[in-house]
Amino acid sequence: MRSLSLTLILISVLLAGAGCKRRQRTAGQTQLLASTIYASDPNAAVHFAKGFYEVEQNAWRWTGKEFAVDLSAPLHSNEKGAQLVMKLTIPDASIQKLASIQLSASIQSYKFEPQTYTKSGQYTYTRDVPADKLQSGVVRIDFAVDHTLPPTENDIRELGIIVSEVGLVAK
Repeated sequence: MRSLSLTLILISVLLAGAGCKRRQRTAGQTQLLASTIYASDPNAAVHFAKGFYEVEQNAWRWTGKEFAVDLSAPLHSNEKGAQLVMKLTIPDASIQKLASIQLSASIQSYKFEPQTYTKSGQYTYTRDVPADKLQSGVVRIDFAVDHTLPPTENDIRELGIIVSEVGLVAK
């Protein structure tokens, strides 16, 4: 009787533990992604598809000239659409050297209206995303800036803008 009880307890613990494990990404499998990501979140690294540098000050990431994120479409957005929301900073050094920075974005072949920044500061880039662009589980959003700070002696990176958050928000 004792061994039966012990066996049942072990099976319960194993089943409970299996339900808590995160699935590993393997060839042919898709990974569940969030619809909003924060640059400071170490678990969000898989979302930053290209053109992002490592997290700085546990809060934000520099981008290069072209960059992209992979996000999950929010619930019902394939019917109602969503909003693309990016929280970003245009550093004073960028405006002093470049005068302006234009940010553009696209999903598949759909291009959003670009935004030009002529002053340094914190901004929120917001654009409506049509429902027909949110039909798949994973949405790749491509971004680009027209100017970057060139590499320097102390920093070999090409620096675009500073991003702290990117998301697709249900309407």
